[in-house]
Amino acid sequence: MLGAIKRELFEGLRGAVTDAGYDRDVEPSAVELEAFDDEEKGEFSSAISFAIAADAGANPMAVAEKLAEGHRERGLPDGVASVTVVNGHINYHLDVERMARRTLATIDAEGSAYGSREREDPDRIVADVSSPNIAKPLHVGHLRNTILSDALMNVLEERGHDVTRDNHLGDWGTQFGNLLHEYVEFGDEAAFEADPIAHLLDLYQQFERRDGLLEDVEEFGALTEGFAASVAEERAYHVDDGKEWFARLERGDEAAVERWERFREASIERFEAIYAELGVDFDCWLGESFYAREGWNDLVVEKALEDDVAMRGPDGSVFIPIYDDDYEDAGDPAAAHVDPSLDRAREMLEEAGSVEDAGFDAFYIVKSDGSTVYGTRDLATIEYRVSEFDADQSVYVVASEQNRYFQQLFVAARKMGYDEVRLEHIDYGMISLPEGSMSTRGGQIVTVREVLDAARERARDIVEEKGRNVDPEEVDAIARKIALATVKYGMVASNRGKDITFDIDEAVSLEGDTGPYVQYATTRAYSILESAERVPAVEAVDPSAFNDTDHNLLYHLGRYPLVLERCEERYDAAPLARYLLDLAHVFNSFYHKNRVLDAETAAEERLVLTDATAQVFENGLELLGIETLAEM
Repeated sequence: MLGAIKRELFEGLRGAVTDAGYDRDVEPSAVELEAFDDEEKGEFSSAISFAIAADAGANPMAVAEKLAEGHRERGLPDGVASVTVVNGHINYHLDVERMARRTLATIDAEGSAYGSREREDPDRIVADVSSPNIAKPLHVGHLRNTILSDALMNVLEERGHDVTRDNHLGDWGTQFGNLLHEYVEFGDEAAFEADPIAHLLDLYQQFERRDGLLEDVEEFGALTEGFAASVAEERAYHVDDGKEWFARLERGDEAAVERWERFREASIERFEAIYAELGVDFDCWLGESFYAREGWNDLVVEKALEDDVAMRGPDGSVFIPIYDDDYEDAGDPAAAHVDPSLDRAREMLEEAGSVEDAGFDAFYIVKSDGSTVYGTRDLATIEYRVSEFDADQSVYVVASEQNRYFQQLFVAARKMGYDEVRLEHIDYGMISLPEGSMSTRGGQIVTVREVLDAARERARDIVEEKGRNVDPEEVDAIARKIALATVKYGMVASNRGKDITFDIDEAVSLEGDTGPYVQYATTRAYSILESAERVPAVEAVDPSAFNDTDHNLLYHLGRYPLVLERCEERYDAAPLARYLLDLAHVFNSFYHKNRVLDAETAAEERLVLTDATAQVFENGLELLGIETLAEM
């Protein structure tokens, strides 16, 4: 409801600016939502008078008064009582009774669609989400990605976009050649059958430990020539054989493909079990291997060379040179400006003598041994999404350590002529452990399985200890929902850009401002509604019966669509998580300050208000992937 009023205020203000003769574009952001209890500012305000006054060399107060009067003459939106001017700011004050009726009527009419938006021409968004590497367990880094991206994609769909979720698996590259080598040398079929991911992880870590140890011995230097030669030979055998296995995989060698497919299928089976528990699914699983095996990698390499945007290095590699002035706004097709010419790069390379010393960044798409790299496969992904999905946006939910890489990818994509698709990197902070950075290679990780098990056990203890009238057979189901609420809310509500030191005890805590707190507020609303004989029709409500506490809750319910709009603009679901917590606090205050079922006055009005609150909780929690509970 407040979203509709904001749009109407924007239209009216824009008309008032035109009527006053000012040559000024008015953006929707010119109208801002203020706190409900700030009587001076009103519930909405605009500071556009200052910008107009600066352009016209006029007094901001005079401009504001002129615009306010013009807006009065045009007519204020239904639900706005008055417009005033204070210190050059234009302030709009709501009519709380009309706000109450309009808010309740809107929520009642729209129900589960409240806050959503329909678009005649929605953006087609194809997004990289979750994207774990096969042959390794899902860890808390994947958990953060999966939960953040699921909530965000839910919001974008709710706001009318056409979203395709692609679990872009890391299932191609030299590391899988190393794993194939290790499996042939040391693999145990019985161990693989018993627990394939654990066995493959052991082999991966074994390869890395041995290679690291041999590298350390080589660097030590105090060796006999014979021993040094033996160490170099041993290291070369494993490393070179790993490269050869990957080369065989890229050539389609039957033995390499058969083993790799077993690794992939076993991994996906384990991943699917975790995703099902999280309540997360995907539209496709087009991993990196798809682009390699289906010829898309070859297509983009040929395209880059034929269009003269990529060049060959002295070692036979292929790269796209990126200049310092290419980077700005590369993701935005309307603002990007890149230089696809190779002339500058050739001059820089001739002057510097080597690619490493040249004054550009080399974005490699073919290595010196002829194999592909991440950049090849990511450009192939863009080609595929543009040609096969007709994507308007290609979105990547990937940790912030890859920021520079995505800047380079976006520039390379523009140089290759992908100049209509929006490219968006939705980054998030890295997760480390109290003892240091996570490392799958070194075995220093916390798996998703560990987190979910710990959260469920903690929730089960709480339900058994404090749950009232809970059927013993329902304890596990309730504990599972509470556990997921704890983990999901914590991941979404935290500052997306902030690095996190992950503490499993904090992650599964049920105390304080958590998902279960919001769940409990919803359950309290359900309890009130269940105890009532009926919920009156909205038309029967008398808005004059509401007091200030009721008005505050109504105001927060009206904010919900604006919160979703902010999430959409920022590509971030955190504002929704924080809003729901705020709403839970406001509703609990309403519950403690007001009588509802046995109120002498306003009982029916507050039942309708409680019903509307439950609806907004349901809508918002569903977008976060959190289930509501009839009892806790």
